[in-house]
Amino acid sequence: MLLAAAPLAASAADAPASATPAAQPAATTATTTTAASSGDAQPAADADPSTPVQPGSQNTTGYFMAEGLNDGSDIAAAAGLRAVAMGARADASGAFAIAIGHHSVASDAAAIAMGDGAVASGTSAIAIGGSFFGSTYGDAAGAQSTGFGALAVGTAANATAANASALGWNASASGAGATAIGAISSVTADHAIAAGASAVAGAEQASAFGYAANASGVGAIATGGYSVASGFFGVAMGYSAMATGAGGIAIGDNASSSGQQSVAIGASNAGIPTQSKGLGAVTIGAGSWALSDYGTALGFDSHADATYSLALGAQSVATSNNAAAVGAQAFADGEDASAFGAIASANAAGATALGSGATALSAGSVALGYNSAATGANSVAIGAGAVADRDNTVAFGSDGALRQLTYVAAGTADTDAVNVLQLRSIATVLGAGSVVGDDGTLGGSAYLIQSQIYGSVGSALSALDGALSTLDTRVGHLAQSGGGGVAVGSGSGGAPSVGADTNAVAVGAEASANGHNGTAMGANALAYGPNDTAMGGNARVNADGSTAVGANASISADASNAVAVGESATVTAASGTALGQGASVSADNAVALGRGSSATRANTVSVGSVGNERQISNVAAGSAATDAANVGQMQAGDSATLRSANAYTDSRMAGWDDNLTRLRSDTDQRFQNMDRRIDRMGAVSAAYAGMATNTSGLTGANRVGVGVGSQGGENALAVGYQRAIGNRASVSLGGAFSGNEKSVSAGAGFSW
Repeated sequence: MLLAAAPLAASAADAPASATPAAQPAATTATTTTAASSGDAQPAADADPSTPVQPGSQNTTGYFMAEGLNDGSDIAAAAGLRAVAMGARADASGAFAIAIGHHSVASDAAAIAMGDGAVASGTSAIAIGGSFFGSTYGDAAGAQSTGFGALAVGTAANATAANASALGWNASASGAGATAIGAISSVTADHAIAAGASAVAGAEQASAFGYAANASGVGAIATGGYSVASGFFGVAMGYSAMATGAGGIAIGDNASSSGQQSVAIGASNAGIPTQSKGLGAVTIGAGSWALSDYGTALGFDSHADATYSLALGAQSVATSNNAAAVGAQAFADGEDASAFGAIASANAAGATALGSGATALSAGSVALGYNSAATGANSVAIGAGAVADRDNTVAFGSDGALRQLTYVAAGTADTDAVNVLQLRSIATVLGAGSVVGDDGTLGGSAYLIQSQIYGSVGSALSALDGALSTLDTRVGHLAQSGGGGVAVGSGSGGAPSVGADTNAVAVGAEASANGHNGTAMGANALAYGPNDTAMGGNARVNADGSTAVGANASISADASNAVAVGESATVTAASGTALGQGASVSADNAVALGRGSSATRANTVSVGSVGNERQISNVAAGSAATDAANVGQMQAGDSATLRSANAYTDSRMAGWDDNLTRLRSDTDQRFQNMDRRIDRMGAVSAAYAGMATNTSGLTGANRVGVGVGSQGGENALAVGYQRAIGNRASVSLGGAFSGNEKSVSAGAGFSW
C-alpha cells in the first residue's frame, strides 16, 4: 500500500478512472511533502496522484494521505482553504476544515470530523466518533454533525440542528440549541435537553434527566428514572414520577399529578402513589391524594376526595364537597362539614366538630370541645364531654356531668336567658325573708296576706294585687327563656398591619393572604387584612384581625376582630362571633351560636332565630349573681307565685313594673362578662403572630419561636418549630395554649 503527498487542488473526484498501480501494494511507508513556495502554485497538469512524491520536490501546499488501495479511489481530499484531511477517502472541503479518519467528511467552514464515517457538514460543526461497521463514501455511519455550530460525540451520534449537541452512543439532537447526553438519548425540539441513557426531550425548552426520563410538554421537566412530564410546564421529580397535567408538579417515588396546575408531593405508601388528579388540586404526603378539582390533602395518607375539600393531617379524610378535615385522623363526610382536631368527626351536611375526639353526627350540628358530641339535628354541644342528643338544643355538659353557665348578662327579650341576679331581684321584691339558695332555688319566705300565711312567695305579692294577667304573661316569658340564652364572647383581635403579606401563609389553589401575619388555607380562601385567618374553601376575611373557619364562611370589611366558624357563617359587625352553619351576626359585639342562628342586637347572644328558637340543655343551677338559671330553679318559685298571685290588686302593679325595669338594666350589665373564651382565642392569635414574627428573619436550618399574647385579661403562649430542607423546602409545627384552649398547626413550603 502507498502513502504519499498530493497537490492541494486534488480531490477524490479528480483521480483518473483508468489509473492502475505500477506494482503490487508496497509496505506502508509514509511520505510527506512540505511546500517550498507560498502554496499558491498549481501542480503540473500531468501529475499522477498515485505516484509517490519524492522528498525535497517542489510542490504546492499538501495534505496527508493514509493507507489506501493505491488505485486512485481512496485518495484523501483537502480542497478547503487551509483544510486538513487525514485517512483513506477523508474529505475536508470546507475552509479551515479538518477531516480525520476513514471516509470522514468535513464539508463546511471550520468543521471538524474525526472517526470512521464521521460527518461534519455545518459551519463550525464537530463530529467525533466512528461507525458501527465499515462505511462507504457518501453513506456515513459514524458521528454526524450537520447543523451550524453543532457537536456530535460518540458512535452514530447525530446533531442535525444549529448549535445542537449529541454526546453518547446513538445520541440524537435535532432541535436548535438542543442537547442530548447519554446512549440512545434523543432531543427533537429547540432548546431542549435530555441527559441519561434513553432519555427523551420532545418539546421546546423541555428537560429530561435520568434513565428513560421523558419530557414531552413545552417547558416541562422530568428528573429521575422513568419519570414523565407530558403537560405544558409540568415538573416530575423522582423515580416513575408523572406530571401529565398542564402546570402540574409531581415530586417523589411514583408521585402522580394529572390535573391542571395540580401538585403531588410524596413517595408512595404500601404501593399506593401520591396522587393529585383534580384541577388546581394540592397533595403533600406519602400515599395522600386529592381526586377532585381544588382539593387539598396535606399529611401522610391524607385524602381529599371532593371538590374544594380540605384534608390536613396524617390520615385525615374529607369526602364531600367543601368539607374540611384538619387534624390527625380527622374525618369530614358531609357536604360543607368541618372537623378540626385529632380524631374529630363531622358526618353530616353542615356539621362542625372542633376539638380532639369531637363528633357532630347530624345536619347542622356543632360539637365544640374534647370528646364533645352533637347527635341531634341542629344541636350544639359546648365543652369537654358535652352531649347534645336532642334536636335544636344547646348542651354544656352531659348526664351526671352538669356545668354552670357563668357571667351571663341579664336577659331582655322573650327568648333570652336569665341569671341568678335576676332571681335575687325577684326575691327582694317578694320580701319576707325570701332568698336564692346556692343551687339557685327560691325559698325562706313567709307572708301574711289577707289573714293567710304563704311560705313560697314573698312580700312582693302585695305589688301584684289585681295584676295576675300581666304577671302570668311576664312570668311565662321568664319560664320560656330559662334555657334560651347563651354567651360566648367577642371576636379575636390582632395587631395593626406593619407590612402587607409579611409572614403570610397561603395553602391551596388560588388561596390569597394579603396582610401581615395573614393565613389562608383552602381553595380560593382570602385573608385580606393583617392578622386575618381564613380556613376552608372560599372562606373570606376582609376585616383586620378577624377569623373565618369553614367553607364559604365570610367576614365583611366593617367586622374587625370578628369570628365566623361553620359553612356559610357570616359576620358583618365589629367584634361579632358566629358559630355554626349559616350563623349570622349583624350587630356589634353580638354572638350567634348554632346552625342558622341570627344575632341582630348589640351585646347579645343568640342560639336560634325568629321561629327557630333552641333550648339550652344540661344547664346546672346557677349560684352566683351572673349565673344562668335552669327550668328547675324557675319552676320552684313560679309554682308558688302562680298559686298566690290571684289575691293581689291592681294598685300594686306600679311597684312590679319598677322591679322589671331593674331586671332589664341588670341583664345588660351581665352579658358583657361572657367574652372570656373568645378573649382566649384572641390571645392565642396574638401569640401565634409574635412567634412567627421573631423567626421570619432567621437563617438557620432549625428555628424555634415562642410568642405570648393577651386580650381582655386572658393570656396565651405559642411555641413553634421550623425545619429548612435545603433552599427549596421547609416544614413547621406549632401549638398554642390559653387556659383550657389549645390549638395546633402544621405547614410546609416549597420553591423552585
